[in-house]
Amino acid sequence: MQGGNNDRARAGRGWLAVATFLAVLAARPLWAAPDDTARMDALERRLDASMKLIRELSQRVEQLQKQLAHQGIANSAGPSGASPNAGTAAAPSPDEQRISAVEQSVQQIALSTSDRAAASGLPLHGFADVDAGTHNPTFPNLKGADIGSMEFFLTPRLGDRTRALFELNFEVDSSGDVGVDLERAQIGYQLADSTTVWLGRFHTPYGFWNTAFHHGLQIATSLRRPAFLEFEDHGGIMPAHTVGAWLTSAQRIGDGRLTYDVYVGNNQRIRGGMLDMNSAGSAHGGAIVGGNLGWLFGGALDGLKVGVDALSSRIEDVDTTPTIVTRLRSYGTYLAYDTDRWEHIAEFHLFSNYGLQPAGATYHSHAGFVQLGYRMPDRFTLYTRYERTVLQQADNYFQALNTGGSYHREALGLRYDLDLASALKMELATTRFTDRTPMSYDEALLQYAIRF
Repeated sequence: MQGGNNDRARAGRGWLAVATFLAVLAARPLWAAPDDTARMDALERRLDASMKLIRELSQRVEQLQKQLAHQGIANSAGPSGASPNAGTAAAPSPDEQRISAVEQSVQQIALSTSDRAAASGLPLHGFADVDAGTHNPTFPNLKGADIGSMEFFLTPRLGDRTRALFELNFEVDSSGDVGVDLERAQIGYQLADSTTVWLGRFHTPYGFWNTAFHHGLQIATSLRRPAFLEFEDHGGIMPAHTVGAWLTSAQRIGDGRLTYDVYVGNNQRIRGGMLDMNSAGSAHGGAIVGGNLGWLFGGALDGLKVGVDALSSRIEDVDTTPTIVTRLRSYGTYLAYDTDRWEHIAEFHLFSNYGLQPAGATYHSHAGFVQLGYRMPDRFTLYTRYERTVLQQADNYFQALNTGGSYHREALGLRYDLDLASALKMELATTRFTDRTPMSYDEALLQYAIRF
């Protein structure tokens, strides 16, 4: 029976090694920001899938153990009644050889991974993209080839509870000059396993897109963001960044998860026809406040998330004398469905703005988009998107923004993943402006985006 016990011990060690390997894979960090709830949701889904695989492997290991134990009993009896340990030792069975090989491989991978993690006190990632097309995807008055951006993404390890994230972006403006922006600089403290409070400059947590996808375009399926959700210096009409404090949490309830965000920070201003988040502080006080409440389904609807959000901010237009001040109020709802085969995202935002200085009427506007994606075999992803804004031009807020006009855009795109770190994207789109200066233009765009 000694041989049967040894076989069961080897099978048990092999099972533990497989479990260790799956745990190492499940614990690997995503390329997206650690504060991105959507990416954390994806990580949990992968972990759940790993646990399911572990249970299946456990059943298989138990079967192997019974087979090995049975073989040991049969060998010990033998036709001649001789002990299996007598004379030359028997060669390992095929099952025993496979378990031993898995154990050795997993131990080597786990040791290598832990060594790299210990040696890397400052994890550094990067993203870059280049484009070509009939129009520049950000500055449509330009055409030809262009450099998009190159950014460095740092997540230093500071302690068991202390978190930090810094995003330094180098990008080319419409004049061809290279500018440097500290897009995010946030330091956080983890209050619980799923609750963190952040201080600094962060992506304003409204809707789904703004926190699910950062400045590195390689992580997004599409070639660019919806125009009205662009970052401030690219013509976005909503405050994409906030400087202040942010509490984010996700609580598991049954098969689903409840996610919520609450934040407060410096109010924004309009300068040069673009939004500015007052990173150095606000000259006249005021704050932006907001929240986001979401529900991530499990079970048969695994991969589906729905939510609502709201924000309010006092916006000063410093390009005018005297300064015009508007109360920006936005209410939004969103849906995201992300599986191995599908990626569907939809957002809708309603604006109810009114004048503070001088006092004025309340104006209602809205903006939204729907993007449908299908992940095909052979690393291709096909997507289509429709986006539309209807913005009241009598509203001082939209009137002051260079990109505050109404528009709608239809786009059809194809993404091909050359490997895990690079993607080639192609998009055909038509954009029509419906007020201010009505016009339209067609685009054929190509983008090569990487991460490193």
